[in-house]
Amino acid sequence: MEEKRRAKRMDIDVTVKLSQIRNTKNLAGLKTEEFGVELTNVSETGIAFRSSEELKLNTFYDIHMEIWGKKRFDTVIEIVRMENNGDEMTMYGCRFIGLKPADRLDIQIHELLEERDGK
Repeated sequence: MEEKRRAKRMDIDVTVKLSQIRNTKNLAGLKTEEFGVELTNVSETGIAFRSSEELKLNTFYDIHMEIWGKKRFDTVIEIVRMENNGDEMTMYGCRFIGLKPADRLDIQIHELLEERDGK
Protein backbone atom coordinates (compact mmCIF):
# COMPACT_ATOMS: atom_id res chain seq x y z
CA MET A 1 0.00 0.00 0.00
CA GLU A 2 1.33 3.42 -0.94
CA GLU A 3 2.16 5.75 1.95
CA LYS A 4 0.04 8.91 1.67
CA ARG A 5 1.13 10.75 4.80
CA ARG A 6 3.01 14.01 4.33
CA ALA A 7 5.13 13.61 7.47
CA LYS A 8 7.01 10.66 8.94
CA ARG A 9 5.44 9.14 12.06
CA MET A 10 7.51 8.29 15.13
CA ASP A 11 6.19 5.59 17.44
CA ILE A 12 5.68 6.69 21.02
CA ASP A 13 4.01 5.17 24.07
CA VAL A 14 2.81 7.82 26.51
CA THR A 15 -0.48 8.92 28.09
CA VAL A 16 -1.50 12.53 27.47
CA LYS A 17 -4.48 14.67 28.48
CA LEU A 18 -7.17 16.00 26.16
CA SER A 19 -9.88 18.45 27.10
CA GLN A 20 -12.92 19.42 25.12
CA ILE A 21 -13.18 22.83 23.54
CA ARG A 22 -16.39 24.32 24.87
CA ASN A 23 -17.68 25.91 21.67
CA THR A 24 -17.72 22.61 19.76
CA LYS A 25 -21.28 21.30 19.35
CA ASN A 26 -20.64 17.56 18.96
CA LEU A 27 -19.19 16.70 22.37
CA ALA A 28 -22.24 15.28 24.14
CA GLY A 29 -21.53 12.01 25.90
CA LEU A 30 -17.98 12.64 27.12
CA LYS A 31 -17.54 11.27 30.63
CA THR A 32 -15.28 14.09 31.85
CA GLU A 33 -14.05 17.47 30.69
CA GLU A 34 -10.44 16.24 30.70
CA PHE A 35 -9.44 12.67 29.95
CA GLY A 36 -6.32 10.65 29.22
CA VAL A 37 -5.54 8.98 25.89
CA GLU A 38 -2.75 6.60 24.84
CA LEU A 39 -0.54 8.39 22.33
CA THR A 40 0.84 5.91 19.76
CA ASN A 41 2.72 8.13 17.31
CA VAL A 42 3.61 11.72 16.60
CA SER A 43 4.76 13.70 13.57
CA GLU A 44 5.26 17.36 12.79
CA THR A 45 1.69 17.49 11.41
CA GLY A 46 -0.27 15.46 13.96
CA ILE A 47 -0.68 12.53 16.32
CA ALA A 48 -2.46 9.21 16.64
CA PHE A 49 -3.90 7.89 19.89
CA ARG A 50 -6.17 5.20 21.34
CA SER A 51 -9.09 6.01 23.60
CA SER A 52 -12.19 4.38 25.03
CA GLU A 53 -14.00 7.74 24.71
CA GLU A 54 -16.28 8.08 21.69
CA LEU A 55 -15.01 11.15 19.86
CA LYS A 56 -16.50 12.51 16.66
CA LEU A 57 -14.74 13.39 13.42
CA ASN A 58 -14.01 17.09 12.82
CA THR A 59 -14.13 17.98 16.53
CA PHE A 60 -11.40 19.92 18.32
CA TYR A 61 -9.58 19.32 21.61
CA ASP A 62 -6.91 21.03 23.66
CA ILE A 63 -4.00 18.68 24.20
CA HIS A 64 -1.31 18.84 26.85
CA MET A 65 1.59 16.54 25.98
CA GLU A 66 4.81 15.89 27.82
CA ILE A 67 6.93 13.65 25.63
CA TRP A 68 10.54 12.58 25.29
CA GLY A 69 11.07 12.99 28.99
CA LYS A 70 10.66 16.74 29.32
CA LYS A 71 9.33 18.45 26.19
CA ARG A 72 5.88 19.96 26.76
CA PHE A 73 3.48 20.81 23.94
CA ASP A 74 0.17 22.62 24.40
CA THR A 75 -1.90 22.93 21.24
CA VAL A 76 -5.24 22.12 19.63
CA ILE A 77 -5.96 18.99 17.58
CA GLU A 78 -8.72 18.10 15.14
CA ILE A 79 -9.97 14.52 14.83
CA VAL A 80 -9.59 13.65 11.13
CA ARG A 81 -9.64 9.84 11.14
CA MET A 82 -10.95 7.04 13.34
CA GLU A 83 -10.80 3.26 13.21
CA ASN A 84 -12.36 0.62 15.41
CA ASN A 85 -12.40 -3.09 14.60
CA GLY A 86 -14.75 -4.08 17.41
CA ASP A 87 -12.18 -3.28 20.11
CA GLU A 88 -12.81 -1.44 23.37
CA MET A 89 -10.34 1.24 22.24
CA THR A 90 -10.69 3.31 19.06
CA MET A 91 -7.66 4.60 17.14
CA TYR A 92 -7.88 8.29 16.24
CA GLY A 93 -5.77 10.27 13.79
CA CYS A 94 -5.48 14.00 14.44
CA ARG A 95 -3.87 17.02 12.90
CA PHE A 96 -2.33 19.85 14.86
CA ILE A 97 -4.07 23.21 14.72
CA GLY A 98 -1.76 26.09 15.56
CA LEU A 99 1.32 24.16 16.72
CA LYS A 100 4.03 26.71 17.52
CA PRO A 101 6.90 26.79 15.00
CA ALA A 102 9.40 26.08 17.81
CA ASP A 103 7.43 22.96 18.82
CA ARG A 104 7.26 21.79 15.20
CA LEU A 105 11.04 22.25 14.98
CA ASP A 106 11.53 20.18 18.15
CA ILE A 107 9.57 17.32 16.56
CA GLN A 108 11.64 17.57 13.37
CA ILE A 109 14.88 17.52 15.38
CA HIS A 110 13.73 14.47 17.34
CA GLU A 111 12.88 12.74 14.04
CA LEU A 112 16.37 13.48 12.68
CA LEU A 113 17.96 12.11 15.87
CA GLU A 114 15.90 8.91 15.60
CA GLU A 115 16.92 8.48 11.96
CA ARG A 116 20.57 9.04 12.86
CA ASP A 117 20.37 6.47 15.65
CA GLY A 118 18.58 3.95 13.41
CA LYS A 119 15.33 3.79 15.35
